[in-house]
Amino acid sequence: MVTPAHIVPEWYFLPFYAILRSIPNKLGGVVAMLLSILGCLLLPLFVPLYKSPKIKIFFLVLCWAFGGNFILLGWIGQQPVEFPYTYIGAVSTTIYFLILFILLPLVYIIDTFYNTK
Repeated sequence: MVTPAHIVPEWYFLPFYAILRSIPNKLGGVVAMLLSILGCLLLPLFVPLYKSPKIKIFFLVLCWAFGGNFILLGWIGQQPVEFPYTYIGAVSTTIYFLILFILLPLVYIIDTFYNTK
């Protein structure tokens, strides 16, 4: 019995599989995958009703960018481990964590500060 050369998980695991593959360190990949799942679970905390229309537009753009990046990670997860796909996966993983853990909380903090004046 021989293991197939390219094993692909189910479609709903593909973005997380791409994040796991994009980090060369095994432990770092597992930690990044767990952080990405935890970040998705914490995402509803940053979706309050925004009062400022400027902040709401920026938040909507971030949400669309996050969704598009998530779909791109899903596509990368089913591609073979070759040069263009590994590079795109690494960039998409960086963008994923940038949006999830830096930009969305920053928008929330700015909106909170903007509405307390």
